[in-house]
Amino acid sequence: MQPHFEALLKRRLRQEIAHRPPLFPWEKGLQDYPDALQAGAASIWLDHLKNLSVPGGVPDDVLANLLNQCQQVTADLRQTGRRLVEAVETLFPAQPQTLEYVAGLVARPAYRSAQTQTLAQVDYANASTQQQVALAMLAAQSIFEALSLTVSEANPSQEQTWLTTAGLLRVQATCSESHLEVRAVMPMGGSVVLTSLDETAGSERSTPGELVLRLATHPGALHRLDVSLAQAQGQPLSFQVMIAD
Repeated sequence: MQPHFEALLKRRLRQEIAHRPPLFPWEKGLQDYPDALQAGAASIWLDHLKNLSVPGGVPDDVLANLLNQCQQVTADLRQTGRRLVEAVETLFPAQPQTLEYVAGLVARPAYRSAQTQTLAQVDYANASTQQQVALAMLAAQSIFEALSLTVSEANPSQEQTWLTTAGLLRVQATCSESHLEVRAVMPMGGSVVLTSLDETAGSERSTPGELVLRLATHPGALHRLDVSLAQAQGQPLSFQVMIAD
């Protein structure tokens, strides 16, 4: 009887979930969270990319692709070379050795400083493959830096801003003892979701203003913050928040 009862219970639970899917505490109804940014829907986020200090006139469609890929990268914030390869590999799918080589160079701050002036004289459309890879990785690095916040006991707070078509988005992360607090000043109505490995918090508002989230944390933890604006058609901007040792 026991196996039969368990089978019936599982079937009933599946039916209940299919009929009434569970919601996060901040959700009022079913929402579709996309895995990737779509070019048209993501346009609200693209204004910021035009202000990146990247040489070579990287085209807008390449920057949009990089913004999408940078938010999908799973590598740790400290794995700079690996992150750069993951960010640009869809643009250069048949160049694994070139990507690894150039990533090793771009990951070095000294290279970025020395090559910026040299690459400023290069036009992306007419550049060699290696130069295009370098320009794309420099742009990706700028995007990573803009979407990353690192806090610690010694440096408990960091703020990032992102220019949108609706105005300036401001995000501040603060680490206090064993808790992480994130404040997002929204240029328009929207929502924020903060996640860790075993906990999620979310909040929303219909007008411009501040949203505040808190989660338990610890040194070495990596959190993801997804910011959605009403005009973004469900396409979030994703930040990584790292708690340094």
